[in-house]
Amino acid sequence: MREQILEKLNEIEKTQNIEILLAVETGSRAWGHYNKNSDYDVRFIYRQNDISKYLVLDKFEDVYEADDGLFDFVGWDVKKALHLHFKSNPNLREWIISPVKYVPDEIGMFRDLPDFNPEILKHHYYGLAFKTNKKYIEGNDLNDVKIVKKTLYVIRCTLAWKLLDKRILPPMNFAELIRLNDLEDDLESAILTLRGAYSNLTIEDVEYEDLTMIHDWIGESIDGFTKNKFKAPKRDIEKYNERFREIIGLK
Repeated sequence: MREQILEKLNEIEKTQNIEILLAVETGSRAWGHYNKNSDYDVRFIYRQNDISKYLVLDKFEDVYEADDGLFDFVGWDVKKALHLHFKSNPNLREWIISPVKYVPDEIGMFRDLPDFNPEILKHHYYGLAFKTNKKYIEGNDLNDVKIVKKTLYVIRCTLAWKLLDKRILPPMNFAELIRLNDLEDDLESAILTLRGAYSNLTIEDVEYEDLTMIHDWIGESIDGFTKNKFKAPKRDIEKYNERFREIIGLK
């Protein structure tokens, strides 16, 4: 499948007249809890081969999207990516740290730039956990495979913001997130069992008591979230401007 993805990326480069600087897998295949029905969420950052596209007053298209059901491709222009890095965008961070890379970042797009702001990341993951739990899980059948998928997503987001609450930047890997959170043994076992059942499509084997324990923990975690007010530190935008000029060859 990797070769097929690389072929599609090469085709995108030709048809869009761009150069892909980084391409990775995100979503469940990067997190480590996918199954045979999971699609491929391919994300990439690119630069225009024709740099005159950057030298215009009006806005140009800076996002590429294509989804055929099996392959979901999303690409961001490097100018957009640098701007999102400046704002500590959590999705971009997951692209950067993804363990599954199709095209490595050989030019070091983000080298020597500031780290992502932990408070921004924490509020992002909390918001995802809260909204997903409220919209898709509460009041629904916890044994339904679609609900289990959402549950694993909420677990991942919850584990991430709990680490960020300790000023620890969360990894992508689901098992590593669990390990770093040092959960109680019975809860950790229940979560890992749920992940395995989802990956093997054997949800019916999960004990309802384990599901209840997990969802009680989710609810208690969300209710106990501390909404600290914070002010993101100011960043030097000129560092980003310099990096952008360097990447597109104007420096």
